[in-house]
Amino acid sequence: MFEIIKKIRTFFTNLFAKDVFIKIGSLVAAIVIWFIVSVSVYQTMDDVFYNVQVEIDISGTYAEASGYQPMTQSEETVTVYITGDRGEIGNLKSEDLVAVASAENVMYAREYRLPLEIRCKSNKDFEVTKIEPSVISVDFDRIVTKEVELKSRLSGVRAEEGYIMGEQDDIVIVPNIVNVTGPAEMVENITDAMVVISEDTLLTETTDFKADSLSFFNGSVPITDENDVLSFDKTEFTVHVPVYERRTVSLNLLFANAPESFNIEAFKEKLDMSVTELEIAVPSESIREMNSIENSIDIGTIDMREVDIGSEFTFSTADFLPEGCQDLGEVKTVTVKCPSDGLVRRPIHFTGSSIQLVNAPAQFNVDIITSGVTAIFIGSAESMEQLTYIDIIAQIDMYNSIDAESGSGYYKLPVTFVIPFYDDVWCVGSDDALTPRVTINATPKGGN
Repeated sequence: MFEIIKKIRTFFTNLFAKDVFIKIGSLVAAIVIWFIVSVSVYQTMDDVFYNVQVEIDISGTYAEASGYQPMTQSEETVTVYITGDRGEIGNLKSEDLVAVASAENVMYAREYRLPLEIRCKSNKDFEVTKIEPSVISVDFDRIVTKEVELKSRLSGVRAEEGYIMGEQDDIVIVPNIVNVTGPAEMVENITDAMVVISEDTLLTETTDFKADSLSFFNGSVPITDENDVLSFDKTEFTVHVPVYERRTVSLNLLFANAPESFNIEAFKEKLDMSVTELEIAVPSESIREMNSIENSIDIGTIDMREVDIGSEFTFSTADFLPEGCQDLGEVKTVTVKCPSDGLVRRPIHFTGSSIQLVNAPAQFNVDIITSGVTAIFIGSAESMEQLTYIDIIAQIDMYNSIDAESGSGYYKLPVTFVIPFYDDVWCVGSDDALTPRVTINATPKGGN
């Protein structure tokens, strides 16, 4: 062999002493000759492959049947040293090899050290002389899915002065539930899933924020998903943040069935209201509508026929606040107490003949059958001392009370009272009814 190499060296030494073209041709020929000699003499070669991908094989194992999955692994790639026939492995690349860690001995959810086996995707024949590292650490755990209700966390989002943002219960998240999948120990520790909005912004109106990520917590402690092992079935979220304008409104009472001459405003001044105004929060989308009520809200109606000396009426804020408005003072109810001092309660009797018929139909004769009624009146001591039945007009309004075609017969109709000369007297009805009633008989005129 050494003699062959010596002859080749002598040949090329003499050749390079001649013309340059001969030198170049000789160099090419020498390379070809050297390659042929190397292949024929040195058929076996060594090679090294970097960044060979590592795969965890759980197919057909107890781990697969028990729902265990590799969560983390110490190495994603390894370096592989091989030896083999030059014609067999000369064109191999790192992508042609894979380092496989078998999970055949995995029986529990814990960390295992698994040896690696090198496989060739193109089925080339070679010998593995070294793997760096030859063993990797793999953490196995059972995969579970848990349904979690979403909450929101607003970082940097605030309301402009004079406005307030809704509480956590007022904020709407769509969708509001996700299914979280991952290692059993990690998933079962999740108590809260947060849609985090991090925007430095001031709000003056209800706003929808978009988000595409979640943060998980065990109580107040963040659950760190460093290896991205958690997954969830929803990836886009809308956070609807209501914004309210702070406003102070006065409370107003309405009255029904008061005599026409009754001074309602004077009576209101004598009432004792537990609250006369409220601090409320108005949804930004309702502000225009609220502007039309001039900062006053009607809390309800009091029927004067139900107002006795010292009567109390209770109104719930939930019933009279406009839809969506919040009571910042958490008043809940408003109590109205009617006056008890300086008032007198007295029954007054009216005979049937003293009751007037109003709007009686022209085609009927109408007769009052009831001999009379007694009504209860309340007023100031001064007015009640002077008041008699002569000062009160008792009447029955018959408009639309009798059928014009078949209207003959008996009817029981309500009696109303007009008190034209007193503005602080009202009727609370009779002892057994808010409105006294009398019986009338209607007969067609010209009939038998």
